[in-house]
Amino acid sequence: MSDKKTKRLFSVFGSIFFGLSVAVIGLIFVYGLLVAYGKAKETRSWQVTSCLVVKSEIQEFRPTPNSPFYYVSVVEYVYNYGGKDRTGKSIKRVDGPSSNRKRAEKKIAPFPEGKHTQCWVNPDDPDRAILKQSTLAPLYTLWFPGLFVIAGIGIALNAIRRSIKNG
Repeated sequence: MSDKKTKRLFSVFGSIFFGLSVAVIGLIFVYGLLVAYGKAKETRSWQVTSCLVVKSEIQEFRPTPNSPFYYVSVVEYVYNYGGKDRTGKSIKRVDGPSSNRKRAEKKIAPFPEGKHTQCWVNPDDPDRAILKQSTLAPLYTLWFPGLFVIAGIGIALNAIRRSIKNG
């Protein structure tokens, strides 16, 4: 095999590998966005119930003595579902600490103690409730990683087409 053909073969396989890699990475992001959308959509079918906020505060902690403070938005609320009083502690489906106190305060601001509001209760697990729906934005942003899938496949197909054309 000549040196020129060997270089061309490596170029073709390199282009195909690159294109498929870009497409696979795009597919991973598409999958992640679809999963996030599915979980956010799931809570839309949960039962809306009135609830009363009984606790609303910021708790701070340090995982280690040398680490920065983390702030947890703590909200507890009571609601009645299925004839039974229950306590909820989740603002959103996924809650987590913040390294920014203002951000943590902003999360609990709409839920002061004593406020009558609504929560969404999981009918399959009535002890699980949330105060705020997750965004459906993952579905609307699907186009962006989709471009990588299309571009990656295009790169791979173009490399194959060129190799067939150049024999």
